[in-house]
Amino acid sequence: MTIKRKLSIITASLFLFITPLATYASEGPLLSIGSKDGGIGNSTHYTDLAPNVSLDPKVNDIIYPLFATPAIKEKGQTLKVKVDSQGKEAAGWNVELNPIDQSPLKETYTLPVQDISSGKSHWKDSSKIYEVTVQIPEEVPEELYDLEVEYTANGQRKTDEQPHSVQVVEQFNKDFEFLHLTDTHVGSPRNLGNHDDTSTVDPGRTKEAGMWNPDEDSRWLYLQKAIKEVNMKKPDFVVVTGDLMYGQMNPQEYIYEYEETYRMLKKLEVPVYLVPGNHDYYAQDATLADGAKYWEKYFGPQYFSFDYGPYAHFIGYNSFDWHKFDRSGHGTVSVPTWGGQIRQEQLDWVKQDLKDNAKNAHPNQIRGLFSHHNPLWRDREIWPEDDPDVQKYWKQYDEQHNPQTAETLALGEKLGIEYDQQWHGENAKELMDIMERNDVDLSLHGHTHIDDISKKNGILYATTTSIELSGKPWAGFRPFQVNDGNIQDYNYEDPDRSVPVYQHGDTESGVMSFESDYENANDGTATRQTIQVTNRLKREMTLTLPAYLVKGDYSVSTGNVIQDRSSGDKQVIKVQVTVPAESSKESVIK
Repeated sequence: MTIKRKLSIITASLFLFITPLATYASEGPLLSIGSKDGGIGNSTHYTDLAPNVSLDPKVNDIIYPLFATPAIKEKGQTLKVKVDSQGKEAAGWNVELNPIDQSPLKETYTLPVQDISSGKSHWKDSSKIYEVTVQIPEEVPEELYDLEVEYTANGQRKTDEQPHSVQVVEQFNKDFEFLHLTDTHVGSPRNLGNHDDTSTVDPGRTKEAGMWNPDEDSRWLYLQKAIKEVNMKKPDFVVVTGDLMYGQMNPQEYIYEYEETYRMLKKLEVPVYLVPGNHDYYAQDATLADGAKYWEKYFGPQYFSFDYGPYAHFIGYNSFDWHKFDRSGHGTVSVPTWGGQIRQEQLDWVKQDLKDNAKNAHPNQIRGLFSHHNPLWRDREIWPEDDPDVQKYWKQYDEQHNPQTAETLALGEKLGIEYDQQWHGENAKELMDIMERNDVDLSLHGHTHIDDISKKNGILYATTTSIELSGKPWAGFRPFQVNDGNIQDYNYEDPDRSVPVYQHGDTESGVMSFESDYENANDGTATRQTIQVTNRLKREMTLTLPAYLVKGDYSVSTGNVIQDRSSGDKQVIKVQVTVPAESSKESVIK
């Protein structure tokens, strides 16, 4: 049967299984899950409100480092920048670091070019990729920067920039902290509902959702508040494990959801590493709009690895690694596949990456993998074996998959609505075996919108609740503290609770768990600043607060000054304040 014929069958079949959001019911750690991830709801079609919105690709010439795969480098180290010249001969290279949009500082730094060579990429298919080796000068301050590359190609001068793609540090910290966020779901109608019933509409939640509010500053308040808390925590880096948007309701909605998601995540002032989830990767509208292509244009590779100096090696992989036909749905209807899978090509890449890393790994290096779906939770083990439809499904699946048949997909969707889809496809056990044989310490996941900590064969499997307001027991994120190669302090409350974004997890109130309030504009125009820091959590928090002032000499009443430098006519002072549980502190800078 031809793919075209299959598409017509599946499009018709999908309409048979439209159902409201349902409540998951199962044994084991998934018992507390809320709405199933494959469910649908009602959503505004934003192209009706903004008909001129259009695709604006963010990944162009620079293909590493990127916003979603940044480089963290010490002063004095070299950085290999990869540039796709689209087949053209290139010369006359100039590479700079520029301040990010949030910074009032305007000073730029030129990175001396050390070498130019031919390069390659595991994800970008191009006939001409250049590897430009540059050095980070010692005088570059410790900050997060935009990377700008300028070169001449076939007689024309070209410039490209990647925001938030280079973090410069004084030195890598042997003891460091990173955060795990997941399931931000920009555009999700589930943000509007009551915590116990996402099919309802709650006034407090509606405000926090800011669903396509005409005022951009009032959109997605829940995500803005989470980002503000992350920026105050100021971890060494952040990983986000997919479902960045909703991507399941309206024709061509990826056009505006990818744009809006990118805009929101640029509010982060720390390095962030992104992998896709099922909601980011659907082939919508009978496969006319492929989320996989959108991901490549906005964020780059679907899988990659990165190092935090000698102390950590992480692999981000795509656990929604299905044939395009398996990912296909249609705007305004449910989708047939939303569970996890990793196919052989990507699995082999993960295996080789871990093998290569082992050759020079530091004795105290931690190794982690992160993806949207947790390979511990496999549908073949979760779905009841005595259900005749389940038996029929796996028989059909084993006879043909990659891609599945239209009949198998329709049956899988029906069973998914009843039992949900977790790790639905191939290579979960094979992946876990590779992780165990390569001494992986940590595996990070989302998808279920719940908190869960599981340990198996020496690996910590951490699932974190969603940033989306449907999260159980609350919307939250998970900090990890690493001390001397040991992963510690990853629960806000035992046995597995993440840090709630909202006070006591009460999303309807809109009150953040911790926040800072500046008396004066924090834009480099004031000569005095008072910062009120409030911590509503049940444990103390150490937060970093930047103050941008007129250039001068200042004293700080409370907290440790971790940076004090001038740039042009401005002074930046970063103060680290430890605030006890359920209390406030005031820091005066004058």
